[in-house]
Amino acid sequence: MSKNTFVEPLPISNVESGLAGERAQFLLDTWKENRGVMIRDSRMTKLSPWLLLTLPDAEPGDVPKITFAGNQTTFRRFFPHALDPDAPKPATSFLPEAYRTGVADGYHSVFKGEPWLDIQRTGNRLGAGVPDMTLQRLLVRFETRAGIVRIFCLMELLEIHEQRDLSDHTRHPHYCPQKSDWHPAYQATALPRQERYGCSG
Repeated sequence: MSKNTFVEPLPISNVESGLAGERAQFLLDTWKENRGVMIRDSRMTKLSPWLLLTLPDAEPGDVPKITFAGNQTTFRRFFPHALDPDAPKPATSFLPEAYRTGVADGYHSVFKGEPWLDIQRTGNRLGAGVPDMTLQRLLVRFETRAGIVRIFCLMELLEIHEQRDLSDHTRHPHYCPQKSDWHPAYQATALPRQERYGCSG
């Protein structure tokens, strides 16, 4: 990744081949197998702590409203109060405009139906108190049989950088790929149905 690059699209074949990690591969495989239709699946429930769900539309140059954020997502980690009942709405307002604008293209692409994969070097775009990170993002569009559409975002934290030096992440001494620490057979807490498809964000 060059010094001037913030978001770099990646080929979806990285997910298909397993290079993007087990969680991403499982999510994409599920999307393919079900042809984009979200059905009741205990394995998806186990993945839910790492998922962020949004509405399927947004203003040009902006990101969609969040309807659910799992407790293991980077959004919950760095913006823990964004979904509190008395927090400002929408929850995405906690994300600085520079970041929202930079990552918006991926959402607007996936609104049309095709999955999206990218890698991000955030620098200082997420605001004071949030570290410079390398993130991998997979977006897929699911629709329930009742016609409710949601964008599923799986964001993997690949590295937290010690310095804000936007150097090539693959050359950073502390860079390491995603570890295989998850499998759909592992246990996780189920999501209430209204949180999965509601409009709480």
